[in-house]
Amino acid sequence: MNETLKSKWSYRSFRHDPIVVEDGQVKGNPELAVPWSPPGVLEVDVNDAGEINGKLMFTPQVVLDIKGRIIPATDKTPAGVELTGVFNNSVNKIKGFFIPGSDHIVGTILSTANDLGKQPVGTVGPFVLVPLKEKRNL
Repeated sequence: MNETLKSKWSYRSFRHDPIVVEDGQVKGNPELAVPWSPPGVLEVDVNDAGEINGKLMFTPQVVLDIKGRIIPATDKTPAGVELTGVFNNSVNKIKGFFIPGSDHIVGTILSTANDLGKQPVGTVGPFVLVPLKEKRNL
């Protein structure tokens, strides 16, 4: 699995509108999937111990340092990743799983400090990683 992650990935995250519940009912019609981050490119390296180091690039000026680990598969869950992304004083926790029969990773991102998208600390939402295919001139 380590070799599978050693590549460039297209990254995208989403969040939902704030949810207000009154009398046990969701109030209004909150949007369930709003683009959170702009499209990004994740490039990582994984050592033999499953430790991950890399960069998540949104623009040349906004590049998160990525550190984490591979989570081995169990009889109940597929293999996955646990990552932390840091840029200046912005910190995000990212956890996702390799989707069996696919080359995608999906999971959840949590803003733990100073979200770059100006969302409150504690904002969570889904993310997807899809391998970038190299374009070839024919």
